[in-house]
Amino acid sequence: MFELAIRAKELASSNLSSLIDKAANPAKMLKLLMAELEEAVIALTRDAAGLERSAGKFTLDSERFDAAAQTWADKAKLAMSRGREDLARGALAERNAARDAAQAQREAASAAQTEAAGLRANVSELEAKHGETKVRLLKVLSETGPAKDAARRPPDKTGALMDRFASLEKRIDYAASKSGSLDQELAALAHEAALEADLAALRKGAGKRKR
Repeated sequence: MFELAIRAKELASSNLSSLIDKAANPAKMLKLLMAELEEAVIALTRDAAGLERSAGKFTLDSERFDAAAQTWADKAKLAMSRGREDLARGALAERNAARDAAQAQREAASAAQTEAAGLRANVSELEAKHGETKVRLLKVLSETGPAKDAARRPPDKTGALMDRFASLEKRIDYAASKSGSLDQELAALAHEAALEADLAALRKGAGKRKR
C-alpha cells in the first residue's frame, strides 16, 4: 500500500511535456500512462475503502471495551461493599485492561481514518492527472500524423522510457521498537500504584457507607 501511494504521487506529479518530448511515440506513451493512472485509482480507492471499514470496526470495538470497563468498575464497588477487597482488586485490574484496550482501538481507528483520507486525496490527484493526460493525448493525436511520427521518432528511446516507468519503486521500512526490561518493570510499578490508589478510594467510600 505504501509503495502504491508513493507511485501515485510520482504519477500525479509527472511532467507531461517532458515525457512527450522524450517519447518515441507520444500517443502510445500517454495511453500507457492513462492506463497506469486508472489502475492506481482503482487500487487506491479499494485500499481507502478497506481502511474506512477497519476504522469503523475499531471504533465499535473501543465502545465495547468502554462498556466492559464500566461493568468491571461496578463489580469492584460491589465487591468492596461486601468486604471482598481481593475481588475488588481483580475487578479493577480487568477494568484497567479494558480501558487500555479501548484506547488502543481508538488510536487504531484514528490512524486508519487518517491513512484513508490520504489515499482519497491521492485518488483526487490521479483523477486530475488522468483528465490532463487525456487532453494532451487528444492534442497529440490531432497534431501528429503517421508521416510526422516517423520523421520525429528518435531511435531506441521507447525501451528506455518503459524502463523508466517500470523502475519507479520505493520501499518504506518501519522499525518496531521494543521496551526494555527497565521500562517494563517501571510500567508494572505504575500499574500496581494505580490499583492501590483505586482500592484506597473504594475503601474510603465503603467506610463512609458503613457509618
